[in-house]
Amino acid sequence: MKAFITVGSTGFDNLVEAATQEPFLDCLHRLGFNAVTIQYGSSEPVFQRHHDSAHLELKGYKYKADITEDMASADLIVSHAGSGSILQALRLDKRLVVMVNTSLMDNHQLELAEAMANSNYCIYANSASQLIDGVQKIMAERPTPFPDQTDTFARLLDDHMGY
Repeated sequence: MKAFITVGSTGFDNLVEAATQEPFLDCLHRLGFNAVTIQYGSSEPVFQRHHDSAHLELKGYKYKADITEDMASADLIVSHAGSGSILQALRLDKRLVVMVNTSLMDNHQLELAEAMANSNYCIYANSASQLIDGVQKIMAERPTPFPDQTDTFARLLDDHMGY
């Protein structure tokens, strides 16, 4: 099985750090994963410090014009909480664990991650230990399938924001 981890268009050192630590990689191995690809953006120095694993094929890259193929071939996606990445993963019907980048200026990612998790579309984590717990949970139980309607995401956001 394959896992794909994405930080989006910026760096996200905490996510790359958590995803390259042995406890997380051991968790993936125990769950049957054999390959991990990390789109690490500007967090390359963090990835380079920890890019070895005895049990998994671990590779990474800064950016690609289109990550759809990586997402589509993954059995699990771990993502920053950007709306584009969340929506893309859910439309591909993938198991998704979302980690919020708390270093960003506002909490829009937190609000979105919580709304999606409360609807049982994904799991939300805000630390390395919660990331491991989230992966174990999302692999043990299937999340609610994301609706196909094109306006569903906007409607969910509107409902959550009280519009």
